[in-house]
Amino acid sequence: MRSVGPDVVCLQEINYLRSTADLEAMLTAVLGDEDEPWRVVKTRDNVIASRFPLIREGYEMDPPPLPANLQQAAALVDLPNEVYGSTDVYVLCSHFKASGGTTNILQRQQQADVIMAHMRDAITPGDLLDLPVNTPYLLIGDYNIYDTDPANHLWTLLRGEIYNDGRFGPDFQPDWDGTSMGDARPSHIGLGEDFYTWRNDASGFNPGAYDRILYTDSVLFAENAFILNTTLLDDAVLAAYGLEYADVLLDGQPGIFDHLPVVVDFILIPAP
Repeated sequence: MRSVGPDVVCLQEINYLRSTADLEAMLTAVLGDEDEPWRVVKTRDNVIASRFPLIREGYEMDPPPLPANLQQAAALVDLPNEVYGSTDVYVLCSHFKASGGTTNILQRQQQADVIMAHMRDAITPGDLLDLPVNTPYLLIGDYNIYDTDPANHLWTLLRGEIYNDGRFGPDFQPDWDGTSMGDARPSHIGLGEDFYTWRNDASGFNPGAYDRILYTDSVLFAENAFILNTTLLDDAVLAAYGLEYADVLLDGQPGIFDHLPVVVDFILIPAP
């Protein structure tokens, strides 16, 4: 965390027993100080954390009676006006159902349908949520995109192609300019060779790019993007950034990467 120096962090699989206050204290100790406390929004096992204020009320996507397995974390990041003017960034952090099989595939699709119905509401006037026109938004998370299932839920998130139109409404173009979302999909330390974020050489499953950062590329430019893989960095770079070779390995086990950090630096594109 310190080596990357993020402004906004999205985490998944955070234990239910970890309270918002505990997470804020931990992140402030690691990344900030008493004059710069971190803020946290948590829903289910998903966490959005930021050095900027987070506005949850009115922006959440988990009002009753939405079932727990369809809830995801959502918040508006209140960017400082002196730097960004009136522009803020909306963030939705998700953890999709794991494992293969028809039931799990359909649940991932339903989770995607719910998210995109929420975003269709957010970028069109009326109903529960109206984001100001051209508000950048990010869809971030562990999407569990396997090469053993169709992964249609990813296309729903990218293209607004909702599977169950009768329940969740019509398809739509999810970016403000009437196009699809951008997919940062960076490579390991920007080398353009490996793109997986999960790999377990002992499992028998192929590596996969499970973790994605999707964004409205009409109003955001991905200036810099990479997957942090410390096993590819030389000793001088590791020392310069306070890292160790095995930092991204699960419990230091060779060949087991249980979700690598995905990092993107975004620049706001000025409105025409």
